[in-house]
Amino acid sequence: MLLRKILFPVAILNFLFQLTRSFLYSANFLKVHETKINTICIGNLSMGGTGKTPLVKFLIERFPKKINISVLSRGYKRKTNGLVEVLVGSDVNDVGDENFMIKQAYKNVNVFACEDRLFAIDKISKNFSADDILILDDAMQHRRIKCKFNILLTKFEEPFYNDYIFPFGNLREPRNGFKRANLIIITKCPNNLTSLQKENIVKKIKPLNNQRILFSKIIYEDILKGKKNIHISDLNSDFLLITGIADSKPLTRHLKSKQLKFKHLTYDDHHNYNQNDIKEILKHSGDKIILTTEKDYFKIMSIHDFKNLFYIEIKIDFLGKSNDLVNLISNKLNFN
Repeated sequence: MLLRKILFPVAILNFLFQLTRSFLYSANFLKVHETKINTICIGNLSMGGTGKTPLVKFLIERFPKKINISVLSRGYKRKTNGLVEVLVGSDVNDVGDENFMIKQAYKNVNVFACEDRLFAIDKISKNFSADDILILDDAMQHRRIKCKFNILLTKFEEPFYNDYIFPFGNLREPRNGFKRANLIIITKCPNNLTSLQKENIVKKIKPLNNQRILFSKIIYEDILKGKKNIHISDLNSDFLLITGIADSKPLTRHLKSKQLKFKHLTYDDHHNYNQNDIKEILKHSGDKIILTTEKDYFKIMSIHDFKNLFYIEIKIDFLGKSNDLVNLISNKLNFN
């Protein structure tokens, strides 16, 4: 916290820069390209860990099968550049962990990685029909693109309205960026969230008349997947947990709620594992079960063929009618 206070002047400069940038786009001094195809932007104002990828998976599963869905993201920390289509047999390090994970789970979904979203949309959209949807994962700050529907995610425990611009806080842009969203989702809510708590959050956000707010929660699957599947009850109270994600607190909280004890190795978000990491994992694991996240699993297995490595799947659901989200988007995109 001391370092963040020292960097407060830098945060002020960043705040002014982002404010000016936003004004230039809003006033059309910088060109904004409105997409002709059906586009859904999923993003956040903070640095990460709000649950964007689980929401992408939720939408893929909930939209009618007749609608063809494609996914576009940067492919953070991938070793390639430019527009790359993610194939089932792609190298996870070439396309990005989350892109790879989505393709493995939904083989019929077209997945692309590209840092220049506008260039990618121009190339991808040539084969699109009126009922196709392109989901842009983590594109809230790509102001050159005006999507048809914008979804802003913010965590229940760390909402954007209590945060500050980086590096004093974790916001990528000023708080008023929330006004560009059609829908705001409060993620990672507790199961026992009360109506009063919801009302207080809505009052603090002060949504515009055209904005909706929904509340979602995390669901962890009991079946752990790997070379074979095991039940979470098969975990001994002496296993190794490995995470390379932005926010591991909900997962560790979930495991502790099941009275499980474990050693936890943490790495940076989107960490690219190497042989030194494998040596460290082997040193701490031995013959113990190793548990990790889905995106970490594929990256670790690409380096070392662990027999005792499993991953826990994460899904989201909504506190309320889960079909509200799909209906909101369908109405906005004029789907029947």
